[in-house]
Amino acid sequence: TAMAATMYTIRATLAEKEYALFEALTTTGVSVTKHPFRSGRPSKKTFQLSLVQGDMYLYMYLTWKGKRTSIQGVELASVLRLTRGRDTDVLRRTGKVKDSDRYLSLVTQDRSLDLCFDDEEQRELWWRTMTALVDVEREVRAAASDGADSPPPPPPNAPKPP
Repeated sequence: TAMAATMYTIRATLAEKEYALFEALTTTGVSVTKHPFRSGRPSKKTFQLSLVQGDMYLYMYLTWKGKRTSIQGVELASVLRLTRGRDTDVLRRTGKVKDSDRYLSLVTQDRSLDLCFDDEEQRELWWRTMTALVDVEREVRAAASDGADSPPPPPPNAPKPP
């Protein structure tokens, strides 16, 4: 039931191009250049949206394969804001000034996911899609939790805690 409700809400929320990106992210994945949070060189990663069943609703994660093949991800409900341009410490350190119109960052409490697209049009498509999905996640969580904030499950294939 939660899956059907979530999919219906997403379909009703997203315009045609944004829904096409959503479908690509939930099936084959989409390749985007990611700037590393700590150190290293920017590299292409395949990003996917993973839907994880919780007690009350589905949790949405934007995931990618990290070093040593572990899956890493950002829970969309934890995104505080989305920014365009070289607005984070990571991009001010590693981003190119001439490419400023191609950057998008998903900023959470303790980190940022910094992406660079082939052109501004792709960046804008991602910005519209991610903004809508983050809003849907927040609304669904607020409606389901009724003030009780339970921690989300880990992303799929996440390493088990010791």
